[in-house]
Amino acid sequence: MDVRPGGFWRLVMRGPDGTEYPNKSVFLEVVNPERIVFSHGGGKKGAPGAQFESTWAFEAQGKQTKLTLRMVFVSAEAREIVIKTYNAIEGGNQTLDRLGEQLAKMPIILERTFDAPMDTVWKAITEVEQIKQWWDIPAIEFFKAEVGFETQFSIHHNGKNFLHLWKVTEVVPGRKISYDWKYKNYPGNSDVTFELFPEGNKTKLKLTHKGLETFEPWNNPELARNNFLMGWTGLMVNIAQFVEKPKETHVEDFIISRTFDAPRELVWKAFTDPEHMKNWWGPKGFTVRAAKMDFRPGGSYHYCMRSPDGHDMWGKFVYREIVAPERIVFLNSFSDENGGLTRHPMSPTWPLGMLSNFTFDEKEGKTTLTIRWSPYNANEVESKTFDEGREGMIGGWTGTFDQLEKYLAEAQA
Repeated sequence: MDVRPGGFWRLVMRGPDGTEYPNKSVFLEVVNPERIVFSHGGGKKGAPGAQFESTWAFEAQGKQTKLTLRMVFVSAEAREIVIKTYNAIEGGNQTLDRLGEQLAKMPIILERTFDAPMDTVWKAITEVEQIKQWWDIPAIEFFKAEVGFETQFSIHHNGKNFLHLWKVTEVVPGRKISYDWKYKNYPGNSDVTFELFPEGNKTKLKLTHKGLETFEPWNNPELARNNFLMGWTGLMVNIAQFVEKPKETHVEDFIISRTFDAPRELVWKAFTDPEHMKNWWGPKGFTVRAAKMDFRPGGSYHYCMRSPDGHDMWGKFVYREIVAPERIVFLNSFSDENGGLTRHPMSPTWPLGMLSNFTFDEKEGKTTLTIRWSPYNANEVESKTFDEGREGMIGGWTGTFDQLEKYLAEAQA
């Protein structure tokens, strides 16, 4: 097959009865990834030939792709021959069904070259403390690059608990690691492989995830191939940001605190109950219009704030440590409607993540809330932006504290 204008594809199809159907298609137009146009000729020996021009159009529709096949004939008679002699409509539907089955079986293969040595990339994908820094799975406690090593961890998604079961099946130190990937109480077993290749001072990472069709995505839509593809695509970006990060520039943490005339139990609930939090969270004048909270280590709080002028701004917490009712540690980032990480909408050099440490201290019926913010995996430019933004942080948190103070007073009235 030579998919280019002027190129051709010659094939012979064999029917269930053994009859051969020689075909030849000549490509007229190729617009990647939108459209393919080709002329087609062929048919069964001794029968009228099939001649037509076909257009295959590919249209993205959210997470799915709509494929439209259009055939143009020189005459109505030629069209009838293809429909009646070759049963083209039923054949076309069967072809699309088989394409869908084949796509579901296709492994995910992603490649990316990182501006980092192989040893750095290898450690990033095999050492558990490094894995936690680019992959939001703080629930994973152990991982070893040893054949036979097994681990498990849970991730909550859309109200369901997915207990991940991993078993390392192959290790070539510094170059390759493979492991089985399956879920407790769900069918199927898949295989994930990371392979590293040197490219001068850089490293190419090839990721392959196969066997996804065994998860029966038609019954378990959360385990559909496209969801894994989006997840792995985002993680490749995270790995790049992690292994390519310049030497971090030291910058002092931002610290702010206020004492509220309210018991610690109530202040704690204001941060850990979404029904409480939506009534006060955000700078002065902002309102929370959408929120979903999974308050546990490894869980998240995904929310949307609306500014006084009507603009929406999404944010996300990923909880790392919870010591009730004393401390909450989480990564705080700007987000989008789907929960992906984004840059600050008004400051593109703001750190992508903020390590946030909230402590709650009670004395004589009052609660002192202390917030400690530090840039997470920030480069020199991001650290400088953070350091120069202290005045804005003071203003933002002061407005947020004002709203919390008002809400706590109303809650105790």
